[in-house]
Amino acid sequence: MVFGTVVLCPLPQWLRLRAADPAYDEPYPAFWGRFLTVRPDPADFPFVLEGEHFETGHLWFVVLLLTFCLILAPFAAFPTDRAGRVAGAVGRRPVLLLLPALPLAAVNALLGMEEDYAGWNRWAYLLFFAYGFLLADDERVRVPTRRAAVRMGVLGVVLFAATAPGFVAGEDPFTAGTPTALATRALFGAAGWCWVLAILGLLDRPAGVPRPARPGRTSPFLAYLAVAALPLYVLHQPVVVAYAYGVVGRSAPAGAKYAVIVAASLVTVVLLYELGVRRWAVTRWLFGMRPAARPKGGPPSAPAP
Repeated sequence: MVFGTVVLCPLPQWLRLRAADPAYDEPYPAFWGRFLTVRPDPADFPFVLEGEHFETGHLWFVVLLLTFCLILAPFAAFPTDRAGRVAGAVGRRPVLLLLPALPLAAVNALLGMEEDYAGWNRWAYLLFFAYGFLLADDERVRVPTRRAAVRMGVLGVVLFAATAPGFVAGEDPFTAGTPTALATRALFGAAGWCWVLAILGLLDRPAGVPRPARPGRTSPFLAYLAVAALPLYVLHQPVVVAYAYGVVGRSAPAGAKYAVIVAASLVTVVLLYELGVRRWAVTRWLFGMRPAARPKGGPPSAPAP
């Protein structure tokens, strides 16, 4: 989080200033110092630093994950059955899978939705995180989730469709305290939980059941992407903004400019990951990756995918 905020987040901010004002000519090192000029802002917890140009940018979710891990760490220390009676009850009565939607709906409705955090209230993510920690690896919960996946997906679509009147109304559905806005946010929270259940249920498979396409094997491409997902995300924003800075103002069709930005950013981000992150112990550590695999009884091998 610290590395990404200090090294990667300032560049998009500097390029935005240059794009907005052609007369802006402040050198990047000078702006970098101003970016890191911050003051405490405990009222916006867990985003406790504020500055004229400072932001965590696309790494806001890393701030939340760190906070959630610290909050939940004491509960992880107890050597008990994490799901316990709850998981057993869900296995006997699958309708209980819907109960976690109620706190999510309440948090979204009462605390409001935040546009900066993908439209959810920041504390709604804590509930998703805690639910996953408690329930996601328990087969007593996974079995009914697999069975109910399609129905949950359909219910999620219905609930989300019911938010349409609130989102197109004249009032602000994210923060307004009217009955319509409160109901819209509650339905949005419940729909999100239904969709998470549907996605997990559709992608899950019982323990010991191989993938049909390659029984007993994992696709090397998917294995590579699974490990690369976090570093690729952390790298992407400064690269995308840098290409957009150089391309958007050009005289060309919007579709062509979009294609250039996407293609060039994808190639650059993958190369940065492959050549600058994946192969080195220090950068692997900085980007949240595990150390490279070592073969038994021999010298260190090339980094595992």
